[in-house]
Amino acid sequence: MSNKDIKRRTQMATSAKDTESNSKQPIADYEKEIRAEMAEIRTDLAALTKALGKYGKARVDGLQDDASDLTEEMIAESRRAVKKLGKQVSRLEKDLESNVRENPLQWLLGAMGVGLVITMLMRRNHD
Repeated sequence: MSNKDIKRRTQMATSAKDTESNSKQPIADYEKEIRAEMAEIRTDLAALTKALGKYGKARVDGLQDDASDLTEEMIAESRRAVKKLGKQVSRLEKDLESNVRENPLQWLLGAMGVGLVITMLMRRNHD
């Protein structure tokens, strides 16, 4: 509880005692008291609104930083995956080239067989 709240409650208690002792207090005094309380509430609401704005901005900034960190992390992970995939493709290419050099006749016959099958399928679909 802030000092302002304590002071306000003390004033309210004092006002309540005054009201009990002086039940004939004019209406204008009550209106003044109500207006003063309303002004204080407006001030408190303005302070609360300002604090909420600061909090919201801090949260947004924090979330933006988190998103930026996550994006950078994802980019780095993607680069690592592409590099790894490139190495695998390079290795497969070398293995294929080595295999073709070791067994050229088998690869030639295989390629001719695949070409023959494709030709037959195209001719069949053409008729």
